Amino acid sequence: MIKIAHISTGLETGGAEVQLLRLLTAFDKNKFEMMVIGLDRDSYLGDRMRELGLPVYALDVKKHPKNIFKAYKLLKEFNPDVIHGTMYEGGVVGSVFRRFLPKKPPVIWTSHEPLEHYDQEPLRKRMQLRLWGLMSRLPECMMYVSHLNMKQHLDWGFDNSKAIVVPNGVDTSRFAPNKSAGKKIRKSLGIPDNAFVIGKIARFHRQKNHRGFLQSAALLSKKHEHVHYMLVGTNVDNNNKELMSLINDLGLNGKVHLLGNREDIPDIVNAFDLATLTSFGEAFPLTLGEAMVSGIPCVATDVGDNDFIIGKTGLITPVRDNQAMASAWQDMVEMDKTQFAQLGKDARQRCLDKFTLEQQVTQHETLYETLYKHHQQAFTKIEQQLSIPINEKLKLR
Repeated sequence: MIKIAHISTGLETGGAEVQLLRLLTAFDKNKFEMMVIGLDRDSYLGDRMRELGLPVYALDVKKHPKNIFKAYKLLKEFNPDVIHGTMYEGGVVGSVFRRFLPKKPPVIWTSHEPLEHYDQEPLRKRMQLRLWGLMSRLPECMMYVSHLNMKQHLDWGFDNSKAIVVPNGVDTSRFAPNKSAGKKIRKSLGIPDNAFVIGKIARFHRQKNHRGFLQSAALLSKKHEHVHYMLVGTNVDNNNKELMSLINDLGLNGKVHLLGNREDIPDIVNAFDLATLTSFGEAFPLTLGEAMVSGIPCVATDVGDNDFIIGKTGLITPVRDNQAMASAWQDMVEMDKTQFAQLGKDARQRCLDKFTLEQQVTQHETLYETLYKHHQQAFTKIEQQLSIPINEKLKLR
C-alpha cells in the first residue's frame, strides 16, 4: 500500500479544499493509505475528511507558529511514500521537510491560484509568490488545474519543466439533471414558476466580483422583470451589509436570493436556468463543470480556462464589462427554448467527455504510483551503491 501525505494550506470552504475532499473520498483505499495536514484552522471540511476514516490535523500555524514542527513530527510518524501539497504553502512545507524524512519521498505541488491581476496584490503577496517561484524546482511534479494557470506562473519565475495539467473533475454521482429537486429549491425561496433564474456559486471575495454580477443584473432587469438571481457561497448571505446595500441601491429587492454556504449544491444548481461567473480571475472553476453536467448552460468572463471549459455550449464575455455580461444573459433569456435546451444537453456531454472526477482520480492515482515506483527504484539503486563498499570491507575482515 502506498502512503500519501496531503498537506493543504487550509481546510476552509474554498474550491481547492472542497476538491481535495472529493478526491480523498474517491481514491482507492485498497491501494493508498492517506493522512491530511491542514496548516490553518479546522473546519467542517476537516470533519468530513475524518468521517472517511482518515487522520486529519488542523495546526492553525498562523496563530501557533510552533505547530509547524508538529507537521514535521506527524510526517515522520506517518513516513509517507509521496507528499502532495495543495496550494503553495502546503507544497513548500512538504518540500522542506521531505529531506529529513526516512524515505525522502517525492513531492507534488498543486497550484489553484489564478494570477490575473496579481500584480495589483499587496507587495508582500507578490514577493511571496516570487519566493515560491524560486522554490518550485524542488518538487518532483508541479500540477496545475488549468493550462492558462500553468502559463501564468512562468512570468512569476516558476519552473515548469516538470509541470502537468490535471483539470478539476465533477462528481457525476452527485451532479446530474434533477429538475424536481430544483423546483423544490425555487419554491422554498418563493420564486415564481415562470421566472428565469440566473445563479452564481462563489465565496464572497473581491476577485469573484459580486458587485459586477449585481450591476449586470440591474441592467438586465430593466428589460426582463421575470428574471431572478441566486447567489451562493461563504459570506454571501443577508448578513453581508455590502451586498444588501448594493441590492437595495440597484432596486433588486425581491429579485436576488442570497443563500450563503450550503451543502445541497447539486439541488441548488438544478434550480438555475443559467449558471454564471463574473470573476476577475479563475484557474479552473469547478462550479461551471457542476452546472454543465447538470444540463445547465453557462456564461462566464474570459479568465482562466473558462473558454476551454464551456466551449460552444455557452458564452464568454470580457472581464469587467457589465453590459457585455448583461447582454449575454439577455441572449440566453431570449433564446428559442429548443435551442436553449440543446445547449444544456451539449454542456452535459462536454463535461462527461472531459471533466469528470473519475478521470481526475485516475490521473492522480497514476501519478502517485509512477512517482512511488520511480522513487523506489532510485532509492534501491542508491542503497545498492552504498552497500558495495560496506560489503567489500566485510570481506576484508
